[in-house]
Amino acid sequence: MTAAHSGLIARGLAKSFAVGGAAREVLTDIGLDVSPGEVLALTGPSGAGKTTLCRLLAGLERPDAGSVALGGRTLDAFAPGQRRVALMFESYALYPHLTVRGNALSPLQAPGGRLPAAEAEKRVDEVLELLEMAHLAARLPGALSGGQKQRVALARLLVQSPALYLLDEPISHLDAKLRYKLRGEIRRRLAAGTVPTIWSTPDGMEALSVGDRVAVIAEGRIEQVGTPEDIWLRPATTRVAKLIGDPPMNLIEGELLREGGALFFMRRELRVPLAGALAAAAGEATTPAVTLGVRPDAMGFAAPEVPGAVQAEIYSNEPFGKHAIVTADLGGLLAKVKTSMAISQRFGADGGIGRAAGLTLPVGGMVLFDGASGRALPGN
Repeated sequence: MTAAHSGLIARGLAKSFAVGGAAREVLTDIGLDVSPGEVLALTGPSGAGKTTLCRLLAGLERPDAGSVALGGRTLDAFAPGQRRVALMFESYALYPHLTVRGNALSPLQAPGGRLPAAEAEKRVDEVLELLEMAHLAARLPGALSGGQKQRVALARLLVQSPALYLLDEPISHLDAKLRYKLRGEIRRRLAAGTVPTIWSTPDGMEALSVGDRVAVIAEGRIEQVGTPEDIWLRPATTRVAKLIGDPPMNLIEGELLREGGALFFMRRELRVPLAGALAAAAGEATTPAVTLGVRPDAMGFAAPEVPGAVQAEIYSNEPFGKHAIVTADLGGLLAKVKTSMAISQRFGADGGIGRAAGLTLPVGGMVLFDGASGRALPGN
């Protein structure tokens, strides 16, 4: 048995729910492979189907079609309690009559997960310390904040030794400082084991930081699965491009124009020459209508008179400490540019609002998408 086949394999999963007397398809033809010890980050907007997929894998919902295998065995006939799946619910689902420690201990005292008392206590102590909850071990859930309750639910998951971890938005309600700290700690703990993990989050940047690979889901369909680098540099569709990035990729609808031997992307006053990989991708287009994606971090500023610079006007300038987000008006089209504080401060104390500027668009920071399907053109 290969490593991939001793992990998680989902094939052709589909699920519909009755809404207003009609069936609404929530998941369509979902296929995923997660190897032992791999963390697959599942990201997509609210309502994309992330939680439903986790519930299908855990056996809490039955699929309308498709199958799930884990550790070389098909799970379709197994009840949730027989699957050895540890699921952290987005809603926490804590026992209100048990303390923080009691909730964390509960899976280790249940049939199938029972451990000797000393070993169970040691494991719980370790995880509560990791999650900075040891000092609250004697409290009941009703005396905890939302972020503290989330950490109790996370502790209850991490003390287990399952065949599959499913984390449904595990750190979404934590304050920023603790979220950044625990993100790395939890990722390190999961990666050190041999258990496949799915980490579900609506935050695309969180997905890039925690996943060995990232699966992007939208409207119940997997749009792309790849390494964080693939997702960041080569989004497969405009939907992926809209979800990933801080801020996301600028998407500009336009058309291709060939003049002599040169190829251009055109939209109103915007005229971008295409060369190299972009020209090769443009050659694969079946219609002139395309969408140009430009990463905000790849764009730069130049004097308006610099040859090749795109003419723009500063629309807004937002400082964030380490970087700034400058919005440029390209003749009625607004584009976000992620730049350094030093560069943004060159526009003056007023942020340069209304001032003319030139934009540089490096070929390596752009992707061409088919205007009809929204899929990246081959060759990008």
